[in-house]
Amino acid sequence: MIYWEDVALDVPRESVQSYLLTADNIKGFASEWDPFPPHVDEAAAARSPIGQLFAAGVHLLSITIRLSHTVKSEETSTIAGRGWDKLRFRQPGVVGDELRVRITHIERQAGSRPERGVLISRFELFNQRAEVLVSFDNNVVMLRREPAPA
Repeated sequence: MIYWEDVALDVPRESVQSYLLTADNIKGFASEWDPFPPHVDEAAAARSPIGQLFAAGVHLLSITIRLSHTVKSEETSTIAGRGWDKLRFRQPGVVGDELRVRITHIERQAGSRPERGVLISRFELFNQRAEVLVSFDNNVVMLRREPAPA
């Protein structure tokens, strides 16, 4: 079991799996969750500043979370998520992009109780050209191995 104190900082780890963006999965997701015309209609997408069909931001976020579960790690003492900070959509995800995730634990903070700590991890979704499409800092509450001194 990995506790808050045990987490190595500044060591990037990548997803074992990847995700290929296709016209079908872009349109399928967007049809249900974000039917903005350039996400569901190739003619509308061609007229957009991107010039081609591109994935909705919420689709890219969903892919990020899914792929994050394929990053190899030991069982942790995570209690709950606290939220995301610094969410940025840096580049569009387009048909043919092969996506992977990189997670880097960047900071530990004291928790609200002595037996807890907060781990901040940078999540990055990137394509086959190593361009980052989405990034955010994920905050989770973890158990400490030893409670903080009072």
